[in-house]
Amino acid sequence: MVNILLLSHGPFCEGLLASLEMIAGPQKNIQALQLHAGQSPDDYRDKVDEALVALRGETMVFIDLKGGTPYNTAGFLKSKYSFDLITGMNLPMLISVLTMRTEESSVAELSKIALDPLNAGIELINLSENGGKKHAKLSLNKD
Repeated sequence: MVNILLLSHGPFCEGLLASLEMIAGPQKNIQALQLHAGQSPDDYRDKVDEALVALRGETMVFIDLKGGTPYNTAGFLKSKYSFDLITGMNLPMLISVLTMRTEESSVAELSKIALDPLNAGIELINLSENGGKKHAKLSLNKD
């Protein structure tokens, strides 16, 4: 099974993992590793290095944004390990990847899913379109 490592500034990656497991259930072969405020880049690189060693096998690394310490850390370690590095991680993207991940899935297949524009999760919702004010239904109650 393809391993997944989530990296971010602060607890964003841990929150994403918690939300993901709330929606999709407990997951195997996935880990989140945040960069703590004040943590040195060298210390963070050592932690990510340890995580990559422990994962063993095909791996995808998801990053919150391109250009920061988590991204630079993964970019540096890419010379030592083989993994796909994907920036801009978000909940719709991870749900799509994890619900399609099987024992037979490859990193290439899952990376294609992650990069599908439909997984960006960004759209403008106009609830008042087509006449009058409408409200989103927030529950299954009839009220």
